[in-house]
Amino acid sequence: MSKKQDFYFNMNHLKRLSSLFVGLILFLFTSDPLAAQKHLTVEQVYGKEKFESASLDGVQWRPDGKGVTYLRTDEETGNLEIWNYDIDSGQRSLVVSSEEVSVLGEQRREKRFTLDNYIWSPTGADILFPDKQDLYLYHLSSGVLKRLTEDEEEERDPQFSPDGTSLAFLKRDNLHVLNIETGTMTQLTNQGTAHLLVGRFDWVYEEEFDIRTGFFWSPGGKYIAYFQVDERHIPEFPVVDFIPVHNEMHPVRYPKPGDRNATVDIGVVPIERPFATVWMDLGPERDVYIPRIHWHPDGERLAIQRLNRKQNKLELLLADVRTGQSRIILTDEVQDGWIEMNDVLTFLEHEKAFLWLSQQDGYTHLSLYDLEGGFVRQLTSGPWDVTELVALAEERGRVYFLATEKSIIERHLYVVRLDGAGLERLTTGDGSHEINMKPDNAYYLDTYSSISSPPRVSLYTHTGSLKEILEPNEMKVLFEEFALSPPEFLSVLSDDGVQLNAFMIKPPDFDPSKRYPVLIYTYGGPASQIVVNEWKKGMGRLWHELMAQKGYIVFGLDNRGTFGRGTEWMWTVYKNLGEYEVRDNVSGIKYLQTLPYVDQDRIGMWGWSYGGYTTCMCMLKEPDYFKVGVAVAPVTDWKNYDTIYTERYMSTLEDNPEGYERSSVMQYADGLKGKLLLAHGSSDDNVHLANTMQLAVALQNAGKHFDLMIYPGKAHSILGEEARVHLFEMITEYFLENL
Repeated sequence: MSKKQDFYFNMNHLKRLSSLFVGLILFLFTSDPLAAQKHLTVEQVYGKEKFESASLDGVQWRPDGKGVTYLRTDEETGNLEIWNYDIDSGQRSLVVSSEEVSVLGEQRREKRFTLDNYIWSPTGADILFPDKQDLYLYHLSSGVLKRLTEDEEEERDPQFSPDGTSLAFLKRDNLHVLNIETGTMTQLTNQGTAHLLVGRFDWVYEEEFDIRTGFFWSPGGKYIAYFQVDERHIPEFPVVDFIPVHNEMHPVRYPKPGDRNATVDIGVVPIERPFATVWMDLGPERDVYIPRIHWHPDGERLAIQRLNRKQNKLELLLADVRTGQSRIILTDEVQDGWIEMNDVLTFLEHEKAFLWLSQQDGYTHLSLYDLEGGFVRQLTSGPWDVTELVALAEERGRVYFLATEKSIIERHLYVVRLDGAGLERLTTGDGSHEINMKPDNAYYLDTYSSISSPPRVSLYTHTGSLKEILEPNEMKVLFEEFALSPPEFLSVLSDDGVQLNAFMIKPPDFDPSKRYPVLIYTYGGPASQIVVNEWKKGMGRLWHELMAQKGYIVFGLDNRGTFGRGTEWMWTVYKNLGEYEVRDNVSGIKYLQTLPYVDQDRIGMWGWSYGGYTTCMCMLKEPDYFKVGVAVAPVTDWKNYDTIYTERYMSTLEDNPEGYERSSVMQYADGLKGKLLLAHGSSDDNVHLANTMQLAVALQNAGKHFDLMIYPGKAHSILGEEARVHLFEMITEYFLENL
């Protein structure tokens, strides 16, 4: 029988079935579209089968200005490739494949490295590929790969000189410069050691000031300015690897509240005079932070930002690099709050002025100052925040920036004139945008997403006119085959009348006549935000969709202290972490209890890091509201955490001893009533395992039962597909069994 005959036979046979059975088939597969849709698994969210959000990775503007390059993996060969998009023609072309830059050795082609870390030379003629140990330069026109170094020592953080003729990097703890044409390597400093850090940072600077590179070429290429960080007196914290038979201890220099911080100096070394560092005058007080330095366009002056230890006074110094002499040109100081660092400081090349971001009027706004620190004008104002400076187009007298003017749960691109007039929003729609502006400010790449739309990358002109969508990222399989429930944004009233932003995800088959358990997701840390109209990176919200599919309402809110509502709102938690996080989440529960479809006896909470802290505080301080909690890598006592983060929000131990005691989870251990699961990586060098161990002791001493899972060898993020799947399968089952 042919396939066609077989088809007609089966159709005729089907027609003879009872009308009741046929009706049932039609009801299941046509009347209820959700019945035909799949439900997510933890493996699909975090494991080998996980849904990958398409994106343009490794995006860089070509130095010649003609296009943008990005990384792509060839599906057939598995080779990583650099591709070019030409702006004028709209054509895409292969620049280089990892197969082409393999190194010939022992009669076979060995792939020495992949392309995920590629650096364009300023001339656009070459691409630098850093290997684990050595540096390679690929010449585009000839296709020749030139090996620049060959030894066992790593060349760290390589940077081209402005003219592209030299490379600066860290090697054997010191600064070096390599002449690309001659191959001559020159050492510029000799004082660096394992713990006297030249051109790099200690753990706490990298983590809390979000700064990685510690040396910078001057605009003309005559000098390199660098950080010198002395961490030799910082206490060592033991991070133990428990897997080997003989456990190994990996000490981390980690300052905690009350400890001494690293001592920071700023040096400038002339390229033509190695070892002749000129040290900048940073003032007599050494217990300060130097979170940022910036070159003035003339290449002879260096701007240095100096922040006091309490982080409520920021000074801008301007130093002469030839003498080291400096002077304070601007002071930003706040009372009963803190200063968040940013990267906005930008000098105008044709005017004696600079852009500065401050919170002096209660929100974060852009202002223009002259080089004496004199206020010129405020460029933005209103009950909203500038979140990022995108570009200064001085030639057009325009400043581009991201802000919350449209909505505090969104990020949009704006432009304003340098005279403060003509404020205009360039991006449209509901959602959030990340902007990558072309160096000449003629075009920008816009990565747009919303709570229900994964990131889409498009090319626009500087006026906001769409040229082309480069990556639509529709993820059709995910949205067509799986029963996803669109999150809703709402507002909740606190117990003292304050509006709190919140989100809710209902089960895809939601029935208002039923009663559902609620899973609350929390973070709650100062200046953070979880209620944002964007697609969370790493597909984070898909696990919440999974839980909604299993019959939970997922809910979360931004408590007082979080970002977007001005300094008065944010500084409410100053010196008093842990109070409003609990109060406002309880207000959220009281709101949920008014909803007829919420089972108020089945409310759980989970969070990670600061969210783990908030979860523990809620479970222990207000146990009658929470039946189940899961805290991953929680801070449990702020005396355990690092100086920069903790003292920014809690002030110093000496200044606020009662606040530190009040904010400790251990103070409330005897309050636990519900089920609590603690999970932590044993090699967490951020929130140390000691936090969970100390809480375990406090709960045991209070006679309280709890559950504990340790991930040996895992750091704060508990990375790795096997560990992530294990963690979230466990969390999923924990809520299913207990909530």
